[in-house]
Amino acid sequence: MTYNPPPPGASGQPPLPGQSPRASRPATVTMAAYVLVGEAVLLLIGAVVSLLAADTIKEATDKYLADNNLTSTSSNQGLSQVFGIVFGLIFAAAFIGLALGVLRGANVARIIAWVVSGLALCCVGVSTAFSLAVISSYLPGGYLAYSYLVTFLELAGFVAIIVLLALPASNAYFRKPAAGY
Repeated sequence: MTYNPPPPGASGQPPLPGQSPRASRPATVTMAAYVLVGEAVLLLIGAVVSLLAADTIKEATDKYLADNNLTSTSSNQGLSQVFGIVFGLIFAAAFIGLALGVLRGANVARIIAWVVSGLALCCVGVSTAFSLAVISSYLPGGYLAYSYLVTFLELAGFVAIIVLLALPASNAYFRKPAAGY
């Protein structure tokens, strides 16, 4: 008796009695998971850049506040930066978890990915547009270019996740297998 390995993409386990075998994962689902991981990588890069550019951002903010006769304390800026980095790291871990769930075919992971991507699409777009519009003239060109590039990549990624997980091939993959007797 010879052992035939399962075809690529198969789990290697036969379906339970009365169940049809699960369809192979479509490329749309795999690509959506890759984009989720890409979003996590962008968040991790953002945390590093935030640490590296902390003094530059503080100087730009202080100059903006001084030019507009506004006041703020440096501790508020530091706290805000720490909160942003921690928030980014938590979301990076969540995106990786969602990617794993999507790859496994968990419909709940797909729904959460839709909701989180939709909310992030609104939040990233609005917050970045507002903050860059306010202090863009005070930031160095390199940091400004980085901010625009990352924002564009994040927005495109969130749209891609929403669309890829809504395509018919993805819907069929997340549908529960029919139990037949």
